[in-house]
Amino acid sequence: MLPYVLLLLFLVVSGFLLCERNPSRRKDAIYLGIASLGLILFAAFRGETVGIDYPMYQTYFEQMHREGWQFLTGPQNEYRMEFGFSFLNFAISRFTGDVHVFMAVAATILVLLAAIAIYRDCSIPWVGMFIFVSFHFFGNSMSFIRQSFAIGIFLFAIRYLKEKRFVPYLLIVLLAATFHKSILLLIPFYFLAQVPICWKTLAVYGTGTILIMAFFWPIFEFITQFVYQFYATEEGLYFLRGRDWQTAFIPVSLAVVALLLKGHLLRQNPQNGALVHLAVCTGLLFILTCQHYIFQRIGNIFFAGAIFLLPELLKGIRIEPAADEDLEQRRFQMRSERKQQMRERRKRKSVENWHRQYYYYSLGVTLFFGTLYYIWFLLQNRINLIPYVTFF
Repeated sequence: MLPYVLLLLFLVVSGFLLCERNPSRRKDAIYLGIASLGLILFAAFRGETVGIDYPMYQTYFEQMHREGWQFLTGPQNEYRMEFGFSFLNFAISRFTGDVHVFMAVAATILVLLAAIAIYRDCSIPWVGMFIFVSFHFFGNSMSFIRQSFAIGIFLFAIRYLKEKRFVPYLLIVLLAATFHKSILLLIPFYFLAQVPICWKTLAVYGTGTILIMAFFWPIFEFITQFVYQFYATEEGLYFLRGRDWQTAFIPVSLAVVALLLKGHLLRQNPQNGALVHLAVCTGLLFILTCQHYIFQRIGNIFFAGAIFLLPELLKGIRIEPAADEDLEQRRFQMRSERKQQMRERRKRKSVENWHRQYYYYSLGVTLFFGTLYYIWFLLQNRINLIPYVTFF
């Protein structure tokens, strides 16, 4: 587990030292470039035993290399409906049959998707990258490769969800669906996310959750008649088992925090309502995960909103020091005006100091619980990330 701990420690220390003092877009870009390089190398050099789905994707890639176009377009291609993923395998397999090359290319794309989206849309990019790693999106990308591609692409759609721009949102979701069909659930979610969060909205969410819990098996049997038949097999029954409450603790806590601070988020930016919707859906889906693990696979998609939500909350606390007045202007002010101005300045400095202290306290809480969640996830080792070994 030590390599994973050192990786997260590197991200936190470098992010804090580089980006917290006199923050700038240039520093954000430098940090994300360094962090991305580290994450890419970490994922690209992993051995075949790191990631529970690695052998499955290795077999798929090697078959694509052997059979080429015939396999890509034939009925034996189980991912032919997710043609983005199929074509990526096909394109790389035309140059090499070495699965390590495929994994390196996949890792590069996955990390860069997250880094670019974080740079473009995240309020505090280094915290967004911390969330990306500590909330297991990076770890999942070394196993759940198809869904990780879909989530990475969906990150770019969150801006358009907030801006209520359906066409670009739809196009990005459809592109993401070429890697994992489950992302199509985010099309109807767009319309739900336009509804203001209030007690009526929460009542609808709660009622829907209770109905799903009560009628899960009839719904499951109906859906698996048409899609996802694998989950109805004996092997797929693993996904129908429940998870422990610790699995849901952080996602549910995030939903509670988002609801408690909803007013603050909306005053800061009315578009943040979409992030609150994502957090609420995440919390409810992880509650359902305690009944059936399959809901976690869906919940992870909505959970991606945390990459933007937590930095947005922290941004609302942090305020930048106001610039001092022009010295020439102050020279010609009346003495009484200067005294009044000094009082106002001391008051402003006091407010800034309070915000700074509150910001660092909140940042510390975020880093603490994120690290705790990260270590707990690694210790569970549900997707075989431990031990970390290289292929050479």
